[in-house]
Amino acid sequence: MSLSVFLGTLRRRWSLLLAGVLVGLTVAGIGSLTAERLYTAESRLFFALESGNSAGDLAQGSNYLQGQVTSFALLAETPTVLGPAGEAPDVAATGSLAGQVTATVVPDTVIVAITATDPSADRAAAIANAVATQLERAVLDLSPVGEDGSPSVRADTVAPASVPSAPVSPRTSLNLAVGQLAGLLAGCVAALLRDRLDNRVRDTGVVAELTSLPVVGSIPTRPAGSTPGAVVDADPSGVVAEAFRQLRTNLQFVGVGDGDREGGRVTAITSSRPGEGKSTVAVDLAAALAETGARVLLVDADLRRPAIAERLGLEGAAGLTTVLLGRAGLPDLVQEWGTSGLHVLTAGPVPPNPSELLGSPAMRRLLEAAREEYDHVVVDTAPVLPVADAAILSRSVDGVLLLANVTRVRRAQLTEALRSLAQVEAGVQGVVLNQVHREADVYGYAADAAAEARRPLPAARVPAPAAEPVGPVGVGARKK
Repeated sequence: MSLSVFLGTLRRRWSLLLAGVLVGLTVAGIGSLTAERLYTAESRLFFALESGNSAGDLAQGSNYLQGQVTSFALLAETPTVLGPAGEAPDVAATGSLAGQVTATVVPDTVIVAITATDPSADRAAAIANAVATQLERAVLDLSPVGEDGSPSVRADTVAPASVPSAPVSPRTSLNLAVGQLAGLLAGCVAALLRDRLDNRVRDTGVVAELTSLPVVGSIPTRPAGSTPGAVVDADPSGVVAEAFRQLRTNLQFVGVGDGDREGGRVTAITSSRPGEGKSTVAVDLAAALAETGARVLLVDADLRRPAIAERLGLEGAAGLTTVLLGRAGLPDLVQEWGTSGLHVLTAGPVPPNPSELLGSPAMRRLLEAAREEYDHVVVDTAPVLPVADAAILSRSVDGVLLLANVTRVRRAQLTEALRSLAQVEAGVQGVVLNQVHREADVYGYAADAAAEARRPLPAARVPAPAAEPVGPVGVGARKK
């Protein structure tokens, strides 16, 4: 994994990092608050020879003493010393002091440091001093005697233990730092693991792994509180509106439209599963096409759960099903919406047989009539996986755009939807990613770019180049 991929994963999963740090700090804080406070006090003893006057005696005695001082340090941790020390009045030990006392030799010296640890600061100092006192006596009793019968080694306390002012445990600052670091590492591991186990279609890289189809659009998440209508009309200079204009432009280069057919282009919008936002994308794409001055018809062909009439505030009692049943003509039921002249054919009453109606000759005749009247026909149809409506309708349109919501659709679902459309030889022209996280537009000329995009294009069609065209030319051109 490269550094950029690693950082991108952490950026997407920042909530796990934050959660890990908070958990680590909480655990460390609770542990520090509930841990028993311990205090440490230290006393020091100096060991010296009682006899020896000449330089040779002193040198020999020094070597002997340095060899024996380690034994004296070990003596401080034995019951010979700890037993009497625990009986001292200011110690009053109810058990052995063996776990509370340590004795070490200061390197290259004949000084022994006695350290005592206890929950009470006063008692810790008392224990260290009591052990030092008892060690002095034990050294006098156990050291060899000289010719005059006096002990050859003497121990003197040179640094009595004082009462400590602060506990040595718990070390709250260190515990919090360790907890924060451990939480951060745990968050990184959780983020990487979650990313590996996440099978959502998160970005164009995942789409490239699943299909050779291009990603023709990347729609950001709508701001909270946005209106239910078309975002290109409600917030024309916003980043979401610009994304739909980019999608509109990209349709010129993906072959949407059949070169053998005359008239406008019919594009169906579908998704793998419900709730991916296909109706919203269909509305905004149609509005983006209409703002160029082209004649655009938006058809709600989702006869299972129609949503466009309610989203645009239009009459939905009669619509597509009414026309397909022969009870009215297309011009009679088309409604105009917005300031750019977008025409909308709502779904009408929900029929008991949507698949049969969408695959009927009447539906093909309606689309042919719309093709003659409009430059663009955008058809919102049902999701691919739950029902067969989109697969049936795909044979009557020029191209299909498959929407993939990066927060909902899984890789297996997108793959299965593409397979279902491929089985009926549907002309899937590309994938549109929806609800992609993107930073807000910070360019100062965003409003000018939006105004330029809304300006109608010339009425005349632009002739195709002599070479083989890569797609239809003149998205906003009106029909002759």
